[in-house]
Formats: sequence, C-alpha cells, structure tokens
Amino acid sequence: MKKSWLALIAAPVIAYPAAAWYLGARVESTLDAQYKQAETLPYAKIVERTYERGVFSASESVTIELFGDMMRALQASADAPDTPAQPLRIRFQSQIQHGPFAGGALAAAVVDSELVFDADTQAEVAKLFGDNKPLTGHTVFKLDGSGTSKVLSPAVNAQIPNPETGEPVDVAWQGISAEVDFAPNMTRYTMRGEAPKLEVKDATGTHMVMTGMRFTGEQQRIFDDEPLLLAGSQRFSIDDIQMRVAGDEAAPIALKQITYDVDMPAEGDFVDMVAKMGAQVVDIGGTNYGPAHYDLSFKHLHARTVAKLYRTLLQAYSNPRMVGPDADPQLALAPLAEPAMELLGHNPSFSLDRLSFTTPHGDAHLDLRASVPGITPEAMANPGLIMAVLDAGGNIALPEAMLLGMVKDRAHAQMSAMSETGTVSDDDLQMVVAQLEDKLQQLSGQGYITRDGGVVKSTVAFKAGQLTVNGQPFNPMAMQ
Repeated sequence: MKKSWLALIAAPVIAYPAAAWYLGARVESTLDAQYKQAETLPYAKIVERTYERGVFSASESVTIELFGDMMRALQASADAPDTPAQPLRIRFQSQIQHGPFAGGALAAAVVDSELVFDADTQAEVAKLFGDNKPLTGHTVFKLDGSGTSKVLSPAVNAQIPNPETGEPVDVAWQGISAEVDFAPNMTRYTMRGEAPKLEVKDATGTHMVMTGMRFTGEQQRIFDDEPLLLAGSQRFSIDDIQMRVAGDEAAPIALKQITYDVDMPAEGDFVDMVAKMGAQVVDIGGTNYGPAHYDLSFKHLHARTVAKLYRTLLQAYSNPRMVGPDADPQLALAPLAEPAMELLGHNPSFSLDRLSFTTPHGDAHLDLRASVPGITPEAMANPGLIMAVLDAGGNIALPEAMLLGMVKDRAHAQMSAMSETGTVSDDDLQMVVAQLEDKLQQLSGQGYITRDGGVVKSTVAFKAGQLTVNGQPFNPMAMQ
C-alpha cells in the first residue's frame, strides 16, 4: 500500500516536467515557423537568433534587419556620405514560461517580449520614454497552438528638436495598445487596438491634435502555402483631427469621424478588394466639405496572381534602385508588368464607386467603372484589342454654382496675369459667365447634359468601341 501511494505521488512529479519539456519543444517549433515566414519578406532578414530552452522556461533573442540590401547598396555608391546610414536592425528579447500551467493558467506557454536597443540608441529612446519600455508584448499559447497576444507602448510627454530648425517640438502621446487572437500557425486572426491621443505643437504656432484612433481586423489565410495573402476585413477610424499650421495664409483644418474600411472577401480562386474612406466633417478654413466619401473596388481578382503581384511589389520597393543617387524607380518597378498583365487577363473590374463631397453650393458626386471582359493575357499588349472589349462608364453631378466659381477663378487668374495693372474688370468676368451659360445651354440642347435644380448631370459610357454621353454618340471635338 505504501508503494502505491508513493507511485501516485511520483507520477505527477515526473509527468509535469515531461509535459513542460514537450510543450516547450512545440512552442520553439512554432516560433521557428513564424520566423521562416517572416524571412519570405524580401525586405526582412533574421541576422541573429539565440534560443536557450530549459525544462520549465526558455529565453530568446532575435535581431531582424530591414531593407539591408538597399542600405548596403547606398553605402557602396560613389556618392555615399562619409557616415552612411546603417541598415535598420531591431532586436526583441523574450522570456518564455512552459506549460501546462504557464503563468498560473492552462496554457502551452506564456511569452513576455520587449524591444531592446544598443546603448547609444537606448540613450536617445530614453529621451522619449524615460525608464518605460517602448514596446512590450504578452503572448499566451494555448495547448492547441492558438493563442492571444497583447502589445503595449506607453504614454510619452517629451520635447524633440525640429530636424530642420532645431527648435523644440512638444510631443504628447497617450500610448497605443493592441490585442490579437490567432489560430494555430496564424492561419487566421482577429485584431483590435486603440491610441487615445496624439498632440504635437511647436513655438511657431503649428499645432496638431488627433484623438480616438481605433483599428480592428479579422482575416484568414486563403492558401495554406501563401502566408501573405489574407481574406477578411479591416477598419481604421479616428474621432477627430485638428490642425493649424503657422502662418497667416494657412487655413485651420478639422476632420471628424474619419473611417477607412477594407473588405477582401474570397470565393474560389478569386478575391475582391473594396476600400471605403470617409469623413463626416472636412472643415478647411471654416468651410465644411463633409460628409466626404471616396470608395474604390477591385473585383474578380485572381488570388494566386494577386499574391504574385504583391510579392513582386515588395521586392521592387526593397530594390536599391528605388532610392539614392542611382535611383531608377521605373526600372525597379518593371518586374510588376508581367504579373499585372497576367492579373488583367483574368477579367477583373475596377470601379470608383463614389467620390462625393459637399460644397457651399451643394453636393458633388462622381462614380466610374471599367472592365475588359474576355481579354486574354496575350491580347493585353494590343491597345486595339483592349479598346474593342473595354466596358467603362460613369456618372457625374456638379452644382452649377460650383462650376461657375471654378471657371471665374481660372479666368480671373489668366486675365490678371495678362493685364498690365493686374486687375480684371466686372465686365470681363460677366463675359466669362455668359460664355459658360451659352456652353451649358448648347450641351443641354444636344442632350449631353441635364440641368436639374441648379445641378449639372451627365452619364458617360464606352462599350464596343463606342463613346456615348447620356445615351447619345459623342464626338470629343464637340467640346472644342
């Protein structure tokens, strides 16, 4: 009987270290996979990593280099400065507790990470953050490989020098926090975070305040072998931005209830991308142009080709030809042509779903759409074939008073530049008004526009090689 009790007591004593060792190995393997994914980014490289694993805990140090090839190419150029910029390297240090009861909860591991710097950089960082850690993370890995992560950056109240003038700039930042819930192997995740307030001001009177920044996201991997292509939604919003730039001519700007939403649903081999940007208040110098909206959509995009295009784009922006004395962005971006043409060959469509804003004279609206149905990748190099299948159209509505104001302002600038005295007479401006009225009546009589309650409206379409305006064949020379 005594031996039985000893066995019962010894079993968990032996089993727990074994479980902790096993879970520690799984967590290390998970982290290995995450860093391998990170290295598929053309601008990122793991230059140093150490991992020391014990039975109940482990420690890790990882140094990541960003845009290293680009920076080294700049250093090697003949026009490089005597003390060229070094590649950006960031180091994360982590302490890991192994499960199955890590941190007092049922979990595979608990990881506490922080961003660390060398002594010289830390001295500069301390001017902003003091003794606080600039960035920390707390991650809990569950037994099935999923988990949660919380990232924090503390509040900052400091003065930094203006890089141009050397004058002090006051910066007040109330910090940022984010939480991520992720599935095993990061195949999907949800994210939410906020930054309550940022305020920047200097001695000249320039002052900017941003409050109520929030962001959320819910995404999942489309292909198991492509970690960078995710379907889902993201939302970014700001409650209020107030900005005043020093100088008598600079008008104060106020933006309120700003939103930016991106939806990327997937169906089969194709994805859509729909982006909506808006602000309820766009106040410039006391004139409110809100609500204002700018909505774009790209639909029926071949997902594999999108992933190929995205990776090519990342490589292009990591190319040393993008910056420096020998920069040639056109050559650096040239590899984008092949995947872009391939993408167009899968019959995508583009539309400016809405461009609208309020003016003192009324609401203005524009929408556009375009697609090339049935086009093949081989035909994309032939402009004639493209024009034959192009299906495009749009609608526009502008207040007549807005058009009149734009025409008068342009005419005033042109005539005053030609005038010896730099002035323009009322009679000259009235002539401009009369000419605009004649042109509007002409276009209305021809059926190309409609005038409804002080608003000019028109619908434009291009299909089967034919341009129509308000349903009528249109010759652009008619505008001469």
